[in-house]
Amino acid sequence: MNTIYFYVYLIALIIATTIFILSRCVFDYHDMDIFFYPNHNNNIFENYIYLISHIIVNFLLGVFFGFEIIKGMILKIILFEMMLFLTERCDVFYTTNISSLIIIIIISVSFYTIGSFAKIIFDK
Repeated sequence: MNTIYFYVYLIALIIATTIFILSRCVFDYHDMDIFFYPNHNNNIFENYIYLISHIIVNFLLGVFFGFEIIKGMILKIILFEMMLFLTERCDVFYTTNISSLIIIIIISVSFYTIGSFAKIIFDK
């Protein structure tokens, strides 16, 4: 796979994340929060839409990109989740428990890796 697709994906993700954070924190638009943030109790496993969306998206990214860019994708997952974690309450100094951040990073990286293995199996 040509890594140019990964860079196009990164640019699109940076633009979309910036627009999402601005619309959420400046214009008070919270309709998409169910996909990007756990519930008010900060329990990842109670918000199935949040959990399933992370699993499906990262699995499909693994199937599409594979192991060729795994270092870049792991870095992207960590930075993207940290950005969402820091802007959950639209105040960088008022954050929730960091354990949920670590759990969702582990889940995301795991399902990206599973998707990459699936790509190898599908290519044979």
